[in-house]
Amino acid sequence: MVEIVNLLSRLLEIDLRRALCTILLLFFLMAAYIQSYAFVDDVPGVNKPPLYDLLRPFDFWAPAMLLIMPMALLTLPLQWLGFSPLSSPLVWPLQAIYLYFLSCLLAFGHDRWGAKWRKGWRWLIWFLPFLIVAVLWMPSMLAGMSAFWNALPFFISSIFFTGCVLSLYVYIAACFGVGMYEKLRAHP
Repeated sequence: MVEIVNLLSRLLEIDLRRALCTILLLFFLMAAYIQSYAFVDDVPGVNKPPLYDLLRPFDFWAPAMLLIMPMALLTLPLQWLGFSPLSSPLVWPLQAIYLYFLSCLLAFGHDRWGAKWRKGWRWLIWFLPFLIVAVLWMPSMLAGMSAFWNALPFFISSIFFTGCVLSLYVYIAACFGVGMYEKLRAHP
């Protein structure tokens, strides 16, 4: 029991890297929420948020939904009971806690297992989701674009931000997968 408490305290400890990663991810979600005005711009009484016109050419919304999807899936039982924390005033505190936990998993996994890998393997794990996103999304995005050059910032940002989110999840999963493999191998 003491080992689990020590492990959790090391996992959830507050440091500058985790705080900065959480703040960066929160700013990313704020940009997505600003962009969500596009869905309600014709509703009377809803004012355009600041920075909307500046952020409009880029794709923040879809990658941000991918970022909070695990949290949405975890709150699904509450939604079945009629309580939706993602559409309540609790949304920002819940997302801040979720993003901090995600940052903690990233820092802990990297420090414990990821830092031991050769740099080539680390870069492959970070780069592979970008490649997969580009290959899967490029044909459908290009087919839907009538004015390619006008939509180029959206196209590039969509691939970049979605690749970043997927790389984050893949790297965390790889780090903890290596940790579980090492643990299983040590105890036959």
